[in-house]
Amino acid sequence: MKHILSKLVRHELSIPLLVGIILRLALMPFFICPYDIVAHYYGVTYILNGYDPYSLFASMYPPLVYLVFCPLLWLIYHLGIEIKFDIYPQTFKDASDTWLVTSIYSSPVFLILWKIPLLIFDSLSGILIYQFTKKLTLDSTKAKKAFILWFFNPCVIITSYMHGAFDVIVSFFILLGLYFLISEKYFFSGISLGLGGLTKLSPFLIAVPISGIIFIKHAKNSLKKTSSTLGKFLAGCMIPLMICLPWCISYYKMLNTSTLNEISINGGLNQWFFVANLNLRNVVNSNIYVLVKIFYLYPLLSLIPIFSYSKTLRKVKVNFPYVVLLFSILSLEILYFVLPLTVQPQYLMWIIPILIVTYTKRNIFFYPFMIFSLAASAFFFSIQGPFAFMYPLALFTPLCSVEQLNTSTVNYVSEPGIFCPYLREDLCTIFGALAFLGHILIFYSVIKELFKIGKDNQP
Repeated sequence: MKHILSKLVRHELSIPLLVGIILRLALMPFFICPYDIVAHYYGVTYILNGYDPYSLFASMYPPLVYLVFCPLLWLIYHLGIEIKFDIYPQTFKDASDTWLVTSIYSSPVFLILWKIPLLIFDSLSGILIYQFTKKLTLDSTKAKKAFILWFFNPCVIITSYMHGAFDVIVSFFILLGLYFLISEKYFFSGISLGLGGLTKLSPFLIAVPISGIIFIKHAKNSLKKTSSTLGKFLAGCMIPLMICLPWCISYYKMLNTSTLNEISINGGLNQWFFVANLNLRNVVNSNIYVLVKIFYLYPLLSLIPIFSYSKTLRKVKVNFPYVVLLFSILSLEILYFVLPLTVQPQYLMWIIPILIVTYTKRNIFFYPFMIFSLAASAFFFSIQGPFAFMYPLALFTPLCSVEQLNTSTVNYVSEPGIFCPYLREDLCTIFGALAFLGHILIFYSVIKELFKIGKDNQP
């Protein structure tokens, strides 16, 4: 036991891991955006009481996230920890006026325990990035740098520990699926993406182009062997889905009945940055169902580059892991551009781990990685206001007061803008456009790399 502990202490990740965890523990009890956490909480409560979490449309997420939090909430109940989601009287009027002032709060102890799964998946993601980079580059120094770029990334910290979103779980399963893919462990790759798809739907969609990659790589073999290899991956994807099939059916019915129109949040990232303008936003929202139909084109769109570069994938001298990363990035980018509800900044986290690993191979990917990290972080504060996360800090510490946060938030929302009626909409437009620039740079970088590989026969 002493030998194991000594080895862990001497590991090159021990200090950055410890510092990063201390930073996270300091943020966990005092920052939250409560609206998502309330939805998660009621979904888990339904399950613990034997009900379908989708029966009253209170839950807007696939089932795995609720299963992750069920044991935790059960423990919280049995420890007798008080859970409060009360409307704080001083915030009620301003909350009604601005839609940004937080009128719901919970105790610091509850917030710490509730974010423990995020801390676990966050730490596992950092370690996986380290191992992935080391496998790809055979360089422990680059691997350590990649870990630091993840574990101290402001987008990751804000998303998980200030906002409280669970997209770090999605990021982990996508990256784990790719890690198994380059190791040619197709069944486990499928299971990883299947588990991710039960947290957010995007990993299921990413499985479509990955299936194309597997098919092309093994197409030179017999049809029976190719089908068997692809079948292992698809079977892995289906197993988590089949285990949770009743809930998945309920979730699908709920989505068909109630489409979540997230573009109405007065701004957006990616190609939707223009909807900060009221007139353009009304046009987008009034045609939301047309945009949803475009989403169904994703499988075809994501397979086009895969089959266009089929010769590159088949070449023996090509570095297969690096090429897989490039195609995975391209597939995620296509997903961003055809999925009409992709306007939340935390969705950028799904691609950040892949960009970090790819950057250790090619420096050109450092720029979109930095742009995404900056744009997502700044957009969080632009759309929510820089004070909306701080209500637990005001309620449970003397550092600031609820009245100060209310006043600051109302002033922020009513501040006149330059390009738009309000400063808030200006900032959403600016940082949404910055994220859009990051997407353009990624498209350019990936296509440039694939063209180089196709021409030179090596990355």
